Amino acid sequence: MKQLSIQIATILLLAPASDWGKTPQRFRDKNGDLDILRQEISNFPEEFRRLHQPENWDIALEGFSPAYYDKVRGAIAINTVEQPTDQWAAASTLFGEETGMYTIRFTSLLESDGESTYMLRIDGKKVMEFQNPRIHGKGMSEYAPHEVRVADVPIETGSLIQVEFLPHSNGLVPEGEGFGFARARWKSIIDFIPQQ
Repeated sequence: MKQLSIQIATILLLAPASDWGKTPQRFRDKNGDLDILRQEISNFPEEFRRLHQPENWDIALEGFSPAYYDKVRGAIAINTVEQPTDQWAAASTLFGEETGMYTIRFTSLLESDGESTYMLRIDGKKVMEFQNPRIHGKGMSEYAPHEVRVADVPIETGSLIQVEFLPHSNGLVPEGEGFGFARARWKSIIDFIPQQ
């Protein structure tokens, strides 16, 4: 099992408000279990930029469609041309930081041809699940980063971090004889922010 060199981040209030696409909004997941802080971002403040480390992720897990690394966008994704479009892909790594309580900041990429679904599990327990919002016809940039946070997550050193992601077509973007599929892209760096 590969181990991720986690980038621990401290949120600095240095970026002007104009850098943020929308004010964060808290909501409950569909089961009412998870308290998630969601925020759509038009431009990442420089303080939040990270080097991507795809070599730390195992992207060929048994029982899931294989994933690939999109070098252009710095994201892990599913090749919907070569893989079934109705099957989940997954990637995993090990948590290498200290045991503690964390806020997790996960970034997916928005796509006009579909609204992909994502799940994050820690040692098999689901701590985050969401579907990308629709951007088709709304004047938003293709592959705009979309940030979702969940707070108060206990994580132990050596825990298995697993991301599961499902492609999706909204039937709005013609492609060949059918319609295009979003490839469920997400940034390979996930921020784990220690809570005091």
